[in-house]
Amino acid sequence: MKCGKLTESIYERSVIKVVKANGAGLRADCAVLAGNGDCAGVLSGQALAFGTDQQTAARAYLAATNHVIACCANGAASGLFDAYASITLLVPEKLREIKVRTIMQAAAEQAEETGIPILGCNVQVLPMVTEAVATCVISAGLENRSESGPVPMKRQTAADRDIVMTKWLGLEGTAIIAEGSREQLCGRYPSDLVDTAGGFYKYLSVAPEAATAVKSGADYLLAMREGGVFGGLWQLAAENGVGLVADLKRIPVRQETIEVCEYFDLNPYELMAGGSLLIVAANGGELVRALEEAGVPAAVIGRTTSGNDRIIRHGEESRFLEPANGDEIFRYRAYVSSGDTGKIVKMESMEEEK
Repeated sequence: MKCGKLTESIYERSVIKVVKANGAGLRADCAVLAGNGDCAGVLSGQALAFGTDQQTAARAYLAATNHVIACCANGAASGLFDAYASITLLVPEKLREIKVRTIMQAAAEQAEETGIPILGCNVQVLPMVTEAVATCVISAGLENRSESGPVPMKRQTAADRDIVMTKWLGLEGTAIIAEGSREQLCGRYPSDLVDTAGGFYKYLSVAPEAATAVKSGADYLLAMREGGVFGGLWQLAAENGVGLVADLKRIPVRQETIEVCEYFDLNPYELMAGGSLLIVAANGGELVRALEEAGVPAAVIGRTTSGNDRIIRHGEESRFLEPANGDEIFRYRAYVSSGDTGKIVKMESMEEEK
């Protein structure tokens, strides 16, 4: 199997069907387990990050927080209280203590800024781990729940709605690559361009745009991450039982991301997109204006449709969107691991050679 999230087909037959056989439900980033009577509901969301950068635990923390924010931004929740985070960090034997300290310092600083404290942290040194792997679980009390059992935190949207994307594609992936390969990139590009790309970590929280979306009456929010914007669009359609049409030229992208992806021969539309939201709204133009007034760049990139067709347009050309097949960050990691000074070998070619 390829690195990253399981393919749609494998996930469906080997995870969904197996777990549903035991009466469980899947396909939600967050869910509520609500009590009865005076017992408030409990919300939980989780995310994972890996890497050699000092932002590893902070990225896991932000990704989990973004899932919770996006899920709670619709009508399924009426309020949160007493939210907290729990982090598990797995590190290799060769990692020095100072690196563990810097990783946790970055996470702690992010928690202070976000306002959800880290109340538990378990750090394990394992011989089979080659780089840091962080998992963060956000747990919170939820007000005014009456249902019992797991309650999905996303309501479905409908066809004939605008799809709005906030910020720019590939933010998290660009930051990881710029930080991890700064010396190589500076050999071709100005150092200030590489430094700017490495600073994209500052855009990874979706809290500001989620708040604006709620005030504007948005139907549905999705915090994008693995699989890039293409993966996010596929998930949006799958979760809502709709089709969509998206315009490639309208998807916002930073020049730094284009340059980084060109250097490593990566597809920016399939690069880790933490920090961006997909928002479905009846009037995307009004929402974009509201977001821009709040200081968040955004654009209408498409529209939901009836049926199941998921179409990407580029000028006069159109093609069907395919299920996410991993994330380009793993092709970058393969390049780093190989030590090759040339372009990354296409994953398709690597599979054919096996």
